[in-house]
Amino acid sequence: MDTRKVLEMGGGTVLISLPKGWAQRNGIAKGTSVLVEEMGPRRLMVTPMSGKEEQAKTVLIEYPNESQAHLVNDVTGAYLIGSDSIKIQGKQMISREDRERMKTLIRRLVGLEIMDEDSKSMTLQFLPEPSALDPEKIVRRMSSLTQGMIRDTGEALANADEKMLSLIVERDDEVDRLYFLLVRAIRTATIDPALAERYDLTPVECLDYRVLATALESLGDTVSEFARMTKDLPELAKMNEAREAFELLERMEDVSIRMFLSRKSRRSRRDYLEVETMERKVNELSRRIAQPTGLSTRTTVDFLSMLERIAKTFVDISDLALPTYVFEDDTLHRRRSKA
Repeated sequence: MDTRKVLEMGGGTVLISLPKGWAQRNGIAKGTSVLVEEMGPRRLMVTPMSGKEEQAKTVLIEYPNESQAHLVNDVTGAYLIGSDSIKIQGKQMISREDRERMKTLIRRLVGLEIMDEDSKSMTLQFLPEPSALDPEKIVRRMSSLTQGMIRDTGEALANADEKMLSLIVERDDEVDRLYFLLVRAIRTATIDPALAERYDLTPVECLDYRVLATALESLGDTVSEFARMTKDLPELAKMNEAREAFELLERMEDVSIRMFLSRKSRRSRRDYLEVETMERKVNELSRRIAQPTGLSTRTTVDFLSMLERIAKTFVDISDLALPTYVFEDDTLHRRRSKA
């Protein structure tokens, strides 16, 4: 930490000096321009301007690869590490089948577009600026989608509506797209400290966002998995416990995501305890559903497993916010330690 005194010039302009060592390491001298960005009401970020545009991060992928799966994995990996440009260069003509597979993949990766294409190559470009991606907004969008999936699943149960369940399955594709975008934003921020500053994230918070991204993507898969269980829908529709469980799960997501996004502010432990209480209620409802019903044994096991997985996901998300107050209340700390 280095304290600097603020000086005042004529006309009310104020200034501070830059640390000498930092200026030398970054080529800052008299007449050099620096970029000053307002990061918040009490934070400024000073960035050296080299006068040269940063070179785009380009990844070259050779074609043909060992297999189409490896080619898809290579493109996905290049996207997730924050590459600006991905070029698939072929030693021979790229087959129509492989080209269509690549276009299907690109539709899953938000912001990636085909900029150039010929018989032996494809050039893909990520168009949005990294600084324009806000991890918090992406999380809110993912949560809004998954929460809507849970709510609609409860309504589909109440009305035995198979058509609504099929729409829920389609919505999981959008959750997957946002998952890839969030992972890209977070991984880029861990590599670029200046970008992490713009996102207002510490290294630990970047890790928390990465864990959250996986949890929300898995949540979408789980709800989608249930939406495909339409064979025994009439019997499920008769169960008040099933519909009540989905109402609790929707509430659990609302509370746990709010806890995560407000983790920098002081909160009451009541939110965390509320999530735990709702998890116990979901488990109680699961035990009631497990009683002899008109459902097949396999359907019952799958359904109960899904309910418990979703509830546990929200407890895990709320755990990510726990460290900010786990030591503020010794009773809570001891209780969690015994668990």
